[in-house]
Amino acid sequence: MRPMQGRAVLISGAGSGLGRAIAIRIAAAGGHPVVGDINDAAARATVEMIENAGGSASPARLDVTDSVVVRQVVQATAEQFGPSFDGLVNNAGTDQGAGLLDISDEQWSAVLAVNQSGPLFLSREFLRTLDVSKPREFPADVVNVISISAITVGADAAAYNSSKAALAMLTKVMQREAYEYGWPVRIHGLMPSAMNTPMMEQWHLSNEVMMAPDTVAGAVEYMMTLPPDSFVQNLVINSRREPGWPR
Repeated sequence: MRPMQGRAVLISGAGSGLGRAIAIRIAAAGGHPVVGDINDAAARATVEMIENAGGSASPARLDVTDSVVVRQVVQATAEQFGPSFDGLVNNAGTDQGAGLLDISDEQWSAVLAVNQSGPLFLSREFLRTLDVSKPREFPADVVNVISISAITVGADAAAYNSSKAALAMLTKVMQREAYEYGWPVRIHGLMPSAMNTPMMEQWHLSNEVMMAPDTVAGAVEYMMTLPPDSFVQNLVINSRREPGWPR
């Protein structure tokens, strides 16, 4: 297995929920998470939790919908950590539930900007920092946190389901280009079902049927520590406590 020790990993949306759980996992394994979040206070709170537990982390104000900000954050991280910056987790996501007749232009645009454009902006800038001319002992890692909603259908979720389906296809494109162009990077896809995070509060699901964020964070750590000759093309994680395909 590939060690996490000494690796710097940029995580979007790491100020709470799943992103925070991923950052804590990576830090506990010896990595240095760069906690990206549009909420400065939330990012600093995650860093403080990690440092209080004996790990290392740093905050970064990150608006994934702004390609200029994304470029600045990625370049600053690359300048600070050099070759040890070899991990990206596209975790930031948003959901503004509304039916087809009620969803506003602003709601639609906001969800697609975070869930679809954000991973593209971040992945593009991250891949541009990799020196493809030099051999690497281990490939870099990109984990796209998609959602089981990419392959399910739910009422009042047109924007979210559509954006996640688009991210699933983008992940396939990234995987194909990484292979055909010989990039020193692995692109992993992850489709979790409902987790007990603040974003799920609007759907009023029972806590008993949702997964703990740390369960999915463990899957992210697993992907990033696989031997260099393998990657996770697409991993669906579902709760056994909910029949069928929950949100």
